[in-house]
Amino acid sequence: FKSPDVVGKIAPEIKPGKYTYQDKASKPGLKQLMIPFMYEKLFRTSGPPLGATFSQFEVVPTTQQYHCLPNLEATLKNKGKTKVDAQGFMDWRTWESGIPFPEPSGSERHKAMQAIYNWEYQHSGLDAFISPAISVGWDKNFRKLSEYVTIAEGFWLGGRVTDPPFGWYDERAKRMGEYKIAVSPSIAPREVYGNVTLLITTLDPNVPNRLYAYAASLRRVRMLTGTDAQDTAVGSNMTFDDSGGFARKLSPKVFPYEYNIMADREYLVPEPLAPGSTVHITSKDLQIHNLKMVRRPVYVIELISKDSSYIYGRSVLYIDKETFDLYWNESYDQKGLLFRVIFSIFNFDPKTAAKYPGIQPSWDVQVEQTAIAVETPIIPVRHHTRKRYSIGALQRFVK
Repeated sequence: FKSPDVVGKIAPEIKPGKYTYQDKASKPGLKQLMIPFMYEKLFRTSGPPLGATFSQFEVVPTTQQYHCLPNLEATLKNKGKTKVDAQGFMDWRTWESGIPFPEPSGSERHKAMQAIYNWEYQHSGLDAFISPAISVGWDKNFRKLSEYVTIAEGFWLGGRVTDPPFGWYDERAKRMGEYKIAVSPSIAPREVYGNVTLLITTLDPNVPNRLYAYAASLRRVRMLTGTDAQDTAVGSNMTFDDSGGFARKLSPKVFPYEYNIMADREYLVPEPLAPGSTVHITSKDLQIHNLKMVRRPVYVIELISKDSSYIYGRSVLYIDKETFDLYWNESYDQKGLLFRVIFSIFNFDPKTAAKYPGIQPSWDVQVEQTAIAVETPIIPVRHHTRKRYSIGALQRFVK
């Protein structure tokens, strides 16, 4: 389908144009179109307790969005090849490259899982990249709590489409189902300078992702456990399992879930930030300015944890039905109370279709803390190899 053909049915009176929080009373269609938390807590005048608010935005016409051409070609070539088992878990050995499930199908559970797989194994448009990033956290009075600076790196081991070797990077990746390497070396604050986290994402639902941490002060590498992955990162309200918006393993054994589709409808979500975008956040009042919103077809997917030891009892994801971008993640504690929220505004290069979260506010709702991560558009690198990401090499990331 084409997105412009399937939106415009809800609150059609909300046309392209500018809207402010003062329009809430006279334009009830805004409430129908916006994610509830966004409408109630963020679409207002600036000020505590939560930051990353916006008092106005512009609705722009919906256009068909796209992935990079090599990834689209791989998707068409391999369409229908990726299989699932009776529970809906992906048979990773049947996937080669491209979007695993371009047309989610089957039971409600299967469709929900396939949409999440499409997000988790979405190609960024580059097989290897770097991206400087900063994340800052504030309390409910907007006093700064923490700051973290890194130069993030991503390196695809499976589903490679832009740089040779295509498909699997090597036989080891193919044999072990290694999909992607993500590295985050600490530049600031000073007390964590030189620390490095290394995440190796694996495709096998029965094999946990591998997370390592290098502690510069001890000159030691530690392999982190599933419990460690539930800790928040410095300057953020996101756990390692929340990286990028949502990075949890779909598994029958490792913190398993029930999956439901709560809604399949259009919402107003942020338009991607293309070169020349003037979207910015002011440091004094933590308000987003020049925000543009667009109608998009969205799956609203509920995950209910079957493991009471996990930090979240339930999560709700808002995933684009055409691109499978994840715009919003609401996670609730084991008592059913809203705990954390993650909001993603993507950077996007129209020429290459390289895409990655660019501005990512997150909130700990229970203590009313705000964190905002800002990342540059991803920068291609073609000289990196697997050796760069060996355990022994972690100490050399920051000098």
